[in-house]
Amino acid sequence: MKKKFSFILFFSSLFIFGQTIPEYDKNPDLEDYNFVLGTQGIGGYYKFTDESALIEQAKHTRAMGSNVLKITLAKKSPKIYGLPIRKVKTTKELFLSNKDYKRVFDMDFKYIFTWVHSLTQIQWKKGINKSEEQILYAEMYEFATYLLKEYNNSGKTFMIGNWEGDWLLHSGYDRYMTPPKKHVKNMTKWFQIRQKAIDDAKKKTKHENVQIYHYIELNLVLKGMNGDVCIAEDILPKVDVDLVSYSSYEAIKKRNFEEKTKTLTDIFNYLEKQLKPKKDIPFTRRVFIGEYGYQANINRPQSFVKQHNQTKEIMQIALALNLPFALHWEMYNNEYHKKTGQSKEMSL
Repeated sequence: MKKKFSFILFFSSLFIFGQTIPEYDKNPDLEDYNFVLGTQGIGGYYKFTDESALIEQAKHTRAMGSNVLKITLAKKSPKIYGLPIRKVKTTKELFLSNKDYKRVFDMDFKYIFTWVHSLTQIQWKKGINKSEEQILYAEMYEFATYLLKEYNNSGKTFMIGNWEGDWLLHSGYDRYMTPPKKHVKNMTKWFQIRQKAIDDAKKKTKHENVQIYHYIELNLVLKGMNGDVCIAEDILPKVDVDLVSYSSYEAIKKRNFEEKTKTLTDIFNYLEKQLKPKKDIPFTRRVFIGEYGYQANINRPQSFVKQHNQTKEIMQIALALNLPFALHWEMYNNEYHKKTGQSKEMSL
């Protein structure tokens, strides 16, 4: 796997005092590298043009020189991106309901990550019966098959996964609670269904020079390392998942560089031990950073310098650990309040 280390300088230079220029930069030529470092266009309560927030973020990401795109295809994504809200029942229907989704997938990104949950109204926490299992399987199989056919011989790699899974498992964002056994069992089944659907789509659909993988994103791993109930400890070993994404805030806050390096090293080593062996994954490691980032305060200019330095530290650690991806949160700020003007300044 090749890595373009010069991308670090270009990418990290955007963090000093943020980027507020609405015009798109000229797109540089892309090479077929895994740059490792990237960002994501999930939220954002503002935009600068007549185009949707989805298109704007994709264009800005591309103009940075990145060949990695990450978006959401969750139920609320049309509202997030300022797209027309239409009645849909499956992920594929959502994808085709607004042309902007396909427009960004058609752009020359090599790696495309997307959050996919379900638009079937099935709630896995309440249990998944045989009929619901077939519906969930069909939804994921249909979308995976569509991507393999539509983007056959495109050179693209699609990564389908979930948002911070431990918050889905832990009620009320309570990291200290113990999720009930039935929820652990039901979530395990949900992940197994999704993985089987993608594996089957790859086996049964004729394709070449296009790849699709399923990842599980975790965000409370430290408790698993202490033997407490969470996805990493109780679910991951039971799912034949392709890759694992780690939303890393618990590991990178209030720690110096050496402490962050050790904590992340220990976490990724632990996660790899929890994974079932799996062939034909084209990365040296099957674990990556799905989210990282630091806040700043517009009233304290020095906080942007600190943010810049801390962000570079995570980039350095990710590259040193040979992770396949490290995705910064994020292109547009999803924690900006129009009425008050308050912002956590976590955007590029």
